[in-house]
Amino acid sequence: MNNINLDFLLNVEEYELELDTMSLKSNDHYAIDMYFYGSENATNLLINDPSRDYFLMRFEKYAVFMGTLQEHGILEEGLRNPHPVVKLKESVFGEFAEKHMKTNEIYTERGELHLFAIRTFEQEFYILSYSDPMVINNMAKSE
Repeated sequence: MNNINLDFLLNVEEYELELDTMSLKSNDHYAIDMYFYGSENATNLLINDPSRDYFLMRFEKYAVFMGTLQEHGILEEGLRNPHPVVKLKESVFGEFAEKHMKTNEIYTERGELHLFAIRTFEQEFYILSYSDPMVINNMAKSE
């Protein structure tokens, strides 16, 4: 088992993710919870190998789920690298949020808005967040 944390996910190469579940936690002010399986070998994910990692990535309540690449088709040049999670300070999504969601006018006390791209072997997920997500490692999956 790997020691999964945000630094690991931002810097590791050849590590595959698979989204298990995603939810908005209304009892936690709509934090975004994403549960992932992870492995250095995608085959371990496909065959449900018990040795794969399982972890939670939680974004705080002011984060905004922007969707998947398949939904909007926006290609972001800064995302072209081999890491499973990418963090960008300036992005097309950030510009969209400033223009249409007024993020440059509200919640400015929260700090700077960053784009997080989370890549699975099937798709990419995009989240705008004022803070880094919390990553909880070595979880046992509850059925």
